[in-house]
Amino acid sequence: KISFADVVKAMQFIKGARMKYEQDPTKLSNIVNYAMLTHCLDLNFDAARPIYEQAVKLSPNHPLISRVYAIFLLASRQAPHNATFKTACQLLHDADIADRNQTMIRSAAEIYFRWAVLVDARNSLTLLNYALLHQCVYKNYDHAEKLYRAALALDPINELVVENYRLFCYERYPCGAYESSGPPYSVVARSNVVETRLDWAEWSKMIDPLCPRKGFEVFWYNRFTKETRFTTPDWKLNWENRLKRSKWIDGKTTAQSEFYDERTKSSFFYNTYTQEYSSK
Repeated sequence: KISFADVVKAMQFIKGARMKYEQDPTKLSNIVNYAMLTHCLDLNFDAARPIYEQAVKLSPNHPLISRVYAIFLLASRQAPHNATFKTACQLLHDADIADRNQTMIRSAAEIYFRWAVLVDARNSLTLLNYALLHQCVYKNYDHAEKLYRAALALDPINELVVENYRLFCYERYPCGAYESSGPPYSVVARSNVVETRLDWAEWSKMIDPLCPRKGFEVFWYNRFTKETRFTTPDWKLNWENRLKRSKWIDGKTTAQSEFYDERTKSSFFYNTYTQEYSSK
């Protein structure tokens, strides 16, 4: 949520950014603010490009400039695409080293990227820019996924949104730029169950028939937590969590007891001597 005071502050800042650039288009701070305004609020990528380039030329190692320019390069899909992606990744990497706490982009993120979504939430490009902020800077890939899908719902044929989302999904696999522990939840809907076992409880082995990365078609999925994994779940931890949430039913011997797991609607045994678990 945003307060009325925040609205007034943002409007004054944006108005001031235009005015200051007109008054002195050679000052670095004026150039950077006007580039972000043109990019995020005006959504005029053609006009923003030379302004960003001027800012980079004046200060090639500034963390704020590196981050917002990298986002712009990806959002506008500057050709050649492969070289542009590598350039953007390098800019973001350098900015992370110079500004680990992301201090220098906080105000810009609120005033330009977030504000653009608040005033025009039904524009696919404002959502694209905001998705790229979460993807590239905050590394909040699940939230970026939601923003991408919202943008695609508004404009499913927008090439900038479609291609950025395709690249994002491709790079989320192991060894990718946005490597995740498992595929995005959206992949689950198109996937098929390969195998389930009583011992696995809520976990299933899945296969994605449309996986863009060969060798990563199979993944694990937890139907309760919605977690996905490329690697095998920690079975020891999984059993321990089941034991904590389950209700004791009966003791078969002095060592072995039966428990009922309400979540999975199944029972299992735990041996206090061997500390081993087994399903019915």
